[in-house]
Amino acid sequence: MAKLCKAGQQLREQIDDDYPDRDRKSDGWIADARHLSKGTSDHIPRDGIVRAIDIDSDLSAHKEEAYALVEKIRRLAKNGDKRIKYIIYDGKIMSPILGWKRRTYKGANPHRSHFHISFTTLGDKDGSYFELEGDTNERPKKSRRKLGQSISSSSTSDLPSGGIRPCCHCKCSSSISLA
Repeated sequence: MAKLCKAGQQLREQIDDDYPDRDRKSDGWIADARHLSKGTSDHIPRDGIVRAIDIDSDLSAHKEEAYALVEKIRRLAKNGDKRIKYIIYDGKIMSPILGWKRRTYKGANPHRSHFHISFTTLGDKDGSYFELEGDTNERPKKSRRKLGQSISSSSTSDLPSGGIRPCCHCKCSSSISLA
C-alpha cells in the first residue's frame, strides 16, 4: 500500500493547522489515471512512497495567501531545505535548476487551482517541521561581529553618541532612565 513521504505529511499537516477552513477540493497526493498514463509524476508511488502533494489554492483567505505560502516554501528550499524537489503554481515552476527562480511551466496543467510540491528521497523519512514563519527563512546578514560575541562595557561603537536614551512615545513624552 502506498504512503505519502514524511515530508509531505508534515507540510500538509502544517498547512492544515494554519488554514483549518481552507478548501480541499483540489488537494491530492496519489496518482490518478492521467498521472499514471504519463508515467513520470511524483504522485506515482515509487518503492511504495509518493513524493508529491497538491494543495488547493483557496486557503479561505485573500487570494494572495496562496502566493505568500508558495513563496515561503520556495525561500525555504532556496535557503537549503533539500527535501523540496520543485514547486509548481500559477503557470510557474520553481526548482534548483535556476536557483529557485520562477520560470514558465510548460506542462498541460498550469496549476492555478492548486499548487504542487514534489519532494526528494530525503523527504521519505524526514518529517521534521518546516520553518515557514517570519524571518526564520531569511539568511542572516553578514556582520563585522560574530553572533553571540560580547560587547565590552567600554565600547560605544554600536551606540549613538551619548549612549542609549530610550524615551516614551506616548503623549506624556517622558524619558526613561537606565541609571
